[in-house]
Amino acid sequence: MPKLKIPNIEDVVAIDIHTHAEEPCGMHGDDGYDDFQAQMAEYFKSPNKHPPTVPETAAYYRAKKIAAVIFPVDAERETGFRRYNNYEMLEVAAENSDVLIPFVSIDPHKGKL
Repeated sequence: MPKLKIPNIEDVVAIDIHTHAEEPCGMHGDDGYDDFQAQMAEYFKSPNKHPPTVPETAAYYRAKKIAAVIFPVDAERETGFRRYNNYEMLEVAAENSDVLIPFVSIDPHKGKL
């Protein structure tokens, strides 16, 4: 398990407490995830056709001097799209611990991960 640190509160101006980490890059293959994200972008009128990667999210918040509580979106049971597992979330947050605070979870309908 990666060694976790939290951002230095003196270095940030705010903390976003609700930041999504979408499906890991390169993991969805041709399962319809890109089409799903394009439809979401159209529905929410987003200029982006795909959500940012976790490193892109970290860079965005770093540039704004904002920390973020980041968590995987677990809609796998409903959509079939793979999410970051808890260990992956901890790893990717540890790589960006100057701005990211990991939050992990378990879907009680899926049971133990």
